[in-house]
Amino acid sequence: MPKYYIPKHEFRIITSEEIKPYIEKAEKEEVKAIIALAWLTGARISDLLKLKRENFLVDEERKMLTVVIHASKGGSVGFPTFSFEDPFVPIILQYLQKFDRGQKLFRKTKRWYQQELFKLNMQIKGNNQNEWITFHYLRHSRITYIARVLKATPEEIKSFTGHRSSAYEEYVAPRRVERFAGKFQ
Repeated sequence: MPKYYIPKHEFRIITSEEIKPYIEKAEKEEVKAIIALAWLTGARISDLLKLKRENFLVDEERKMLTVVIHASKGGSVGFPTFSFEDPFVPIILQYLQKFDRGQKLFRKTKRWYQQELFKLNMQIKGNNQNEWITFHYLRHSRITYIARVLKATPEEIKSFTGHRSSAYEEYVAPRRVERFAGKFQ
């Protein structure tokens, strides 16, 4: 039975203001788009790298963008939907215009995107590694936002994060009171 790691320290929620310098300083549009998607969706970097043009449903009438993400660790993560007014959605929409159906959006390796984020961290935060962000930290930040601000249940978090194992639920459920007290009600 797998053991799931839930960090002992509190994850702070990264705001759009904290992400803005990363988006502004990134030279490549694909880096801007993948950071924006990681922050908005909370998806794993490996899941973002699999995205194709048809994974995005753009509703011009309602001014909404829906992202269909398939988790590498099982099934669909979900269908996060964002308003065109949400931060950084225009960056994603602009990036999507370059692609036809069936085309992968991100063609570089996971390591390459991590190195680009490393360079941005050096530019923005310097050597203070405690202040750096990673794609995994963006994921946890979004999950924390869903738990605290949107008051999601552990089952909803399990669905959102793409965890399909019953072991995950068995691990989180008893700790709901102990570790997540007040964050889900």
